[in-house]
Amino acid sequence: MRKRYYVLKQFYQKIHVALIPEEKGCDVIIVGVKNKKLLYKEHRYFDDPEPTAVLFAYIRKFIERSALYYISILNPDSNQGAIEGCSLLDVNKEGAVSLCRNQKWMIYASVREIEFLKNRYDRVGLDFIFSPFSVIEQFFADKIGGDFALYALAQKDSFSVAFFEKGRLEFAHHYPMNPSRMTEEVPVSFDIDIMHEEEEHGIRLDDIESLDDLDIIDDLDDLSDIEDLDALEDIVEFSEDIQTSEEQPVHEANGREMKEQMDRFNKDYRRFELIQKTLSQFYAGEHCHNRFVEKVYIADAYGSGAELKRFLEEELFLSVMIRKIELGDVVIALSQIEEEGL
Repeated sequence: MRKRYYVLKQFYQKIHVALIPEEKGCDVIIVGVKNKKLLYKEHRYFDDPEPTAVLFAYIRKFIERSALYYISILNPDSNQGAIEGCSLLDVNKEGAVSLCRNQKWMIYASVREIEFLKNRYDRVGLDFIFSPFSVIEQFFADKIGGDFALYALAQKDSFSVAFFEKGRLEFAHHYPMNPSRMTEEVPVSFDIDIMHEEEEHGIRLDDIESLDDLDIIDDLDDLSDIEDLDALEDIVEFSEDIQTSEEQPVHEANGREMKEQMDRFNKDYRRFELIQKTLSQFYAGEHCHNRFVEKVYIADAYGSGAELKRFLEEELFLSVMIRKIELGDVVIALSQIEEEGL
């Protein structure tokens, strides 16, 4: 059977599909490879959180081209993580599925959530389900074999933190970014409590805009007769501050940009708090062994990170390196590694 597989590989292109689910949609990356040569790469974002018939049709359009195709997904579940060692005794809770990595450490996930993912995508099938910690291991392969350091994967909806030394995982935790999505259930891991985080701090632009409405209401309260209303209309009509139809789209665009900047700032600060929290738990636990983190490596999948770097460097005096990561590319690389091992 294995010999037949190697014969097929010479004649068929291999198609790798990577699914990156998010809270508001799903990224789909598809590559075609033949004899280790890249034939094409396609990318499409579907803005529906549920897999739709359109998404499945898009995938089938590619996988029908070859008998050799592999569909992979990055596990979006909040109830997952990683622990040191590969003993099943370390998985101290029923209902978890685990996988040993390099005989050094173990990733785990909820059996229920794995089955949920399989059922959700059963119209095309899933060959591989990857952990964010496998992504960290692959993306920082040139660093993890070195000295003790903290590694993190910053996704839009989650944040994964891991401590590695000489290729061995020491401590890890996976956090949802949206507090409302956190589960009451404590995951299979170290004695790290998942607490309901406070709502993100920051100024809401919607609240700022509502203040203008209050001023208008005050003006209307002062009007005593219809002549005052006419006067008010004249003032509005000839006011130099009134926005023209040409100016309004510009101001709306600036408002959206400010809101996006505020959101990025708030998320960077939240990730800073999660790293700070994880460091405190690590230093207080049995895994510390009088070691202190000096270097932090962050894989940035959400397109920001500048403020996070500044917070870590100025507040915690850490040496921080941030790398931009394309999650789909790394998931496909993991898929190719798994496929070669079949």
